[in-house]
This record gives sequence, C-alpha cells and structure tokens, in this order.
Amino acid sequence: MKIFFPLGAFYPSQIGGPCNTLYWHCCALKHNSVEPTVITTTVGIEKDKVVFDEWIKSDCGDVYYSTKGVFSFSTIKIISREIANTDILHLNSLFSAFSIYSFIYKSLFYPKKKIVWSVRGELNDNALKYSSWKKKPLLFLYKLFNKNIVYHSTSKQETEGIKKIFPKSKVISLPNLLSPSKRLDLQNSNDLLYVGRIHPIKSLHKLISALALSDVFMESSSKLFIVGKQEDRHNYYKEELESQIEELKLQNKIVFKGHLEGDDKEKMYASSYALILPSETENFGNVVVESLNQGTPVIASKGTPWEILEEYNAGLHVSNEPQKLAKAIDALLQLDKIEYKQMRLNSYKLVDENFKVDTQIHKWIEIYKNILDENTK
Repeated sequence: MKIFFPLGAFYPSQIGGPCNTLYWHCCALKHNSVEPTVITTTVGIEKDKVVFDEWIKSDCGDVYYSTKGVFSFSTIKIISREIANTDILHLNSLFSAFSIYSFIYKSLFYPKKKIVWSVRGELNDNALKYSSWKKKPLLFLYKLFNKNIVYHSTSKQETEGIKKIFPKSKVISLPNLLSPSKRLDLQNSNDLLYVGRIHPIKSLHKLISALALSDVFMESSSKLFIVGKQEDRHNYYKEELESQIEELKLQNKIVFKGHLEGDDKEKMYASSYALILPSETENFGNVVVESLNQGTPVIASKGTPWEILEEYNAGLHVSNEPQKLAKAIDALLQLDKIEYKQMRLNSYKLVDENFKVDTQIHKWIEIYKNILDENTK
C-alpha cells in the first residue's frame, strides 16, 4: 500500500508541529510495511541537514526536498507522477500550494482515487479570518469537487468545523500521534512555560494579563518563560506584548527565550512547573503531549481539545479569560507536594495510554485499508 504526502514543510524543519507529527507517522507506517512517499520544501531546513533536490531513502520512506517549490516544472512533474502511482493521496493543510495543486491534478486526471485530508485547524472560525479573501474561493472549489475525500480531524470541535463546511463528507477523528522524547529526570522549578508561535491566535496577551491578576504568581519567585518565535509579519504582536509587560511591570517575571529545539526544549519542559496553552483555538496542540511526556502538567484553554487533562487529573481545562486563567494558575501553584507529584505521574500515564505512535498507528493503517476496500467495491 502506497501513501503519498505532498507537504509544505517536513522534518527536520520545525516551523510547525505537523513537521514532526507527520515524520513519526510516516516512520511508523514504513515499519508496518506501508510505503510512504513525501515531497516537500526546504523551508526551515539548513543546507547541511539533508540533501536537496533528489530522492532520499530514510526511516520515513522516500523523501524529496525541493528548493524550487510547487511552482517549478520539476516539482509539478514529481507530484503528478507520484499521484499517478500512489494508492491514497494524504493532504495536510487546505490552503498550501502543494495541497491545492495535488487536489486539482487528482480531480482532473484520477477522480476515483481517494484523498485523506487533514485540515490542521484551518476550518476554525478564528483561523478562517486570516486571508479570508484567498480561502473562500478555494473552499468553494473544494465543495464543487468533493467526491472521494475523507477528512481527518483531531478533535470533536474540528469535526464540527468540517461538517459545517462539508456537511455530507465523511470525517475520521484521530489525535496526532507522537514519538515522545526520552524522559528527563530533572528537578522541576516553580516556573511556568509557554511553547509555540508568537501569534495573536495564541492569546499570549490574555496570559500576561492573567499573570498580573494571579496573586500567587506575583508574590512568588515564579517566572513565565515564553519559548517560540514570530514570523516577520507578526513582529507587531511581540512588540505589543513587550509594551503590555512593561505597563504591568512584569519585566522581571516574563522572559522571552526565542526558538528552542531538541534537548534544549525538552529540558525546558522537564524543569518547568506547568505549561500554559491559552490559545483562542487549537485543533490539537502537540506541545501539550510534549509537556505531559516530561511529567509537566498543563493548563489548556477551552479553545483547545484538552478535556482529557481533567479526566486524568493531569492539568486544567479552563476559559482563557484572564480572570479564569489567573484562578487556574493560583490553584496549580498552591497544590501541596503530594498532589503535585500525583499530577506529574498522571501526566505520564495520559501520554502512554493515548498518544504513542508505535502503539496506535494500527488505527491509521486500518483506515487506509478500509478506504482502499471502498475503492475496490
């Protein structure tokens, strides 16, 4: 069984969670006798990391890192050939150039082939507000040629978003599966952590307001470390956050650490008291699993699909209104040592039972096989 993934970015790029998630996904497929093939760009990758513009055989299948992007003749030729040879086309992102071209080509020349389409949170109302003038015509096009597409969601709320726009389409729901990093045995501090893009949709401004309202945080030695970077077009947002921090006199309590990867990032998770994800919306949030894997509890907003945190007593799932966030921060920082230790153990358990790719990839393989069976029928 051959699965083709045309992707805007892929490991070792770290410009988004799917870079790693899809790498682990493809590795697990290959280890289970499925043949994944990936074509992608060099965005976020240094030249000495991988070989560009030629096929590479790797643990995750055959991968082609194109320096020319989807609009070059050579890249289009490769995508077209791989669509012809694959059993299933698995797209990720509704609005990337790779997905748009692959969808159109498949629809015109191989209409009976099935697409699995992971929408990656792009149908959320908050996400659709950005560049809506480009997205609306594409969604209209997808509705016109919506046969033989199975949409993939990672949460109940994302399924609802898909059904809102494509009401008659089949939707499968599976969380992102990860290959967790080695667990580190580090002494945790009382510091809080945010990991992710610095973007308005992440609502860091609400988190900063919440910290100013948290008496326990303000009266303690705790700090908030912000790990991540912003795209140039969102520099204004970081500047707004820095002004807000200054106005609230939090300069000594909030630290921007910039972008971290690998061991440096894992050490931040393992040594922090809790991760906070205050986003307006998230279709998943890989950083939650990464944090829990290091035994670090999480406060996640209601805009994220993390109700399971409270089921396992591995964190809190609350509104991202500053007052509500502040109350949650107070509650977590005031846990006694026994309660907090149990929450850390629960964090490990949540990951082990739900999100390990090696033990859960069989669900994806079964989905792919069922789709192929439908084609045969």
